[in-house]
Amino acid sequence: MTKDKASASKSQAKPSGRRPRPSQEKLLPPRADVVFSEDERKRRALFESAKKHHRPGEAELCYRGSLPPWSPGWLLIQGARQNNLKSIDVPIPLSAFTVVTGVSGSGKSSLVEEILARELARVLNRAHTAPGAFDRIAGIDQLNKVIEVDQQPLGQTPTSNPATYTGLFDLIRSLYAKLPESRLRGWSARRFSFNVPGGRCEKCEGAGQLKIEMHFLADVWIACDACGGKRYDPQTLEVTYRGKSIADVLEMSCGEALLFFESVPAIRRILRILCDVGLDYLALGQSATMLSGGEAQRIKLAAELARPDTGKTLYILDEPTTGLHFEDLRKLLGVLQRLVDLGNTVVVIEHNLDVIKSADWVIDLGPEAGLEGGKLVFAGTPEELADYGRRYAAAPPKTRRGLLRSWTAEALIPVLEHDPYRERPLYDPAEETRLLLLQKEEAEKEAESLQSVPMPWETDGRSWHIKSRRSRNGFPCKWSGQVLAEVVDRIEESGLFSETNWNSRSVVEIAAARPQLGWFFHAHTGDEWLLKLKFRVPRQSCDREKIEKELWLRPLNEVPEVPLYGTQPRVVVESVGPWFEVELRVFDYDEFNHPAFWNFVDEAAKAFRSYTDSLSGGSVSKPKSQSGEDWHFSNEGFSKSAAPLWSFDLLREAVDAVRRAAPGAREEWNRRATVSFYRPDSPDRLLCVFYTKFRDAIPLQINMPKSSAPIYTRRALNADVEIDDSGKDFDLYYIRLTGEKDLAAGAVQKLIEESLRREIPAAN
Repeated sequence: MTKDKASASKSQAKPSGRRPRPSQEKLLPPRADVVFSEDERKRRALFESAKKHHRPGEAELCYRGSLPPWSPGWLLIQGARQNNLKSIDVPIPLSAFTVVTGVSGSGKSSLVEEILARELARVLNRAHTAPGAFDRIAGIDQLNKVIEVDQQPLGQTPTSNPATYTGLFDLIRSLYAKLPESRLRGWSARRFSFNVPGGRCEKCEGAGQLKIEMHFLADVWIACDACGGKRYDPQTLEVTYRGKSIADVLEMSCGEALLFFESVPAIRRILRILCDVGLDYLALGQSATMLSGGEAQRIKLAAELARPDTGKTLYILDEPTTGLHFEDLRKLLGVLQRLVDLGNTVVVIEHNLDVIKSADWVIDLGPEAGLEGGKLVFAGTPEELADYGRRYAAAPPKTRRGLLRSWTAEALIPVLEHDPYRERPLYDPAEETRLLLLQKEEAEKEAESLQSVPMPWETDGRSWHIKSRRSRNGFPCKWSGQVLAEVVDRIEESGLFSETNWNSRSVVEIAAARPQLGWFFHAHTGDEWLLKLKFRVPRQSCDREKIEKELWLRPLNEVPEVPLYGTQPRVVVESVGPWFEVELRVFDYDEFNHPAFWNFVDEAAKAFRSYTDSLSGGSVSKPKSQSGEDWHFSNEGFSKSAAPLWSFDLLREAVDAVRRAAPGAREEWNRRATVSFYRPDSPDRLLCVFYTKFRDAIPLQINMPKSSAPIYTRRALNADVEIDDSGKDFDLYYIRLTGEKDLAAGAVQKLIEESLRREIPAAN
């Protein structure tokens, strides 16, 4: 195998480049068979010059021996004495690829997993872990996260698989939910999940397999005879993308799926990572119960790589090369070295010589196992470890007693002689950024192509809602279309309203002659069995009890044609502001085709028009300008005896703070009590809302996308913030603005900027 090591950064000004490898004496022992490039020679000269002005860090000052100057710094474990460790001090360079090796039982797991991983998880990740015995770890302040990638199974049921664990399946489900066939049926991404009812096969509950419990043997899983292992019901499998159903996608290998989703950058990115760690042969829907430990570990590594990178993360892996082919090993090394190039630190427990020779730093424990182990045999570069082995072999027996034997060095010497050091190309994050921008443009074009397909309700809305309608669950509607047709025709004949809006999937709307005055009639057509008709009637023009009595409909228990049960009334009158909203749930045409209903429709239409005409004439207060800004910056909407306790200058400053933090945000001022701002990067997603007609304060609601990043605390913001984290995709942050002090700390601007930094979830 060709040796693959990182050269140092070609430019000292590039912060994300690979730093020079630490060495006890020089960068590398001088060798006649190594020819360095011009960039490498210049870098070495700069490094030798920088050594003279190097300021040692805390770990270097604490170490009992001597450490080479290393600009990223060091992590030093002091007094490690867990299990058989002999109170050793172990230095680990930051922003480097470190391998911990030694014979089995020498103390590698005790050092890395029980001390280093647990202590860093306790300090950095606030985990409730109890680390092994040690004195202290210096240099933790230079890290902000630790990720331990172990070989524990992903799950114990067939519903866990590589696609769900890495988050890839969420993106695939969102893609299928955007297809015209899904939009036609009103399906969301939930329909394509095999973990919840709706679109899955209910016999196997989306597992694709049935478990047969054996009393004296291990349980046996067999293919589901209802879905044939497809996991979904036949209706869900009818939706296809490029001729493949979602079940077909789960049967694809990562390599096949990478080619299939080449035009979808978000999906392609995660698939590329899975292929980079050597899992291109693995099926996306492969059951977690059938994955090896090494496969599970690489899936976990891919899931971590798919998350945003901070550049100050410590990755810990335990023998990730178990069972790997040489080509897969090369891919894995490329991924680990890419992490280091980005400034992260990688610590690997490993015996594989190809990994050891490719490391920047080797920590060899031993020399033997058990009580004869637990000592630090050597810490340095692979070449220095080989030189140590040569010195040990050449030393006289009496001198050799003061040295610890390194079995790793003896095995490494012939490997390095056969395959000496050579440079590898440095990973360029700027190039990846450029590619991500290109992929984003491709994704936008793909989304536009999917959204540009006209839906039936957009081309012929009347025909869709009356004849070829479908319910929200995708089944044809059973209620009578004649009901909707005649009601709409009756209202249109009055000539009192705007043109009927048929261009929504599940709502038909008839608004006032001036649409800004609101709607009069809504028909909700998304239910399978009942059509919901809603009318707005001015409260002073009708009698609630009379309406409920004259329009009475039989409860569902008395309608044998409808397989729904209940004794609740199907005619409901609710008071909403100045209106009575009259709601009827109708199934059959004959249920409401009587004079009382048609009289109600005619009288309600006239009363609504009369009331809205009075509003247009100026008998009630209304916004002073078309934009609505004058309305919100005035006392309009407050009673004369209850003027606001806050100043309008406070509202202006708060709005300016949002505009500074979110330039280009879409603003809506046309509502009576709220001012809304929408995200610049996604104009249909709400960013924040000001509530401007509360007397004691201006409540501000900020929609914060959920993220693994730490949320702001009240102490950090120096403001009184309430957080509602009950939502699935967003946390709602509430600030009550009462005076200048609430804006002095910049809490509003900080929260808006944090919200825009986070990635928003895909819209279902």
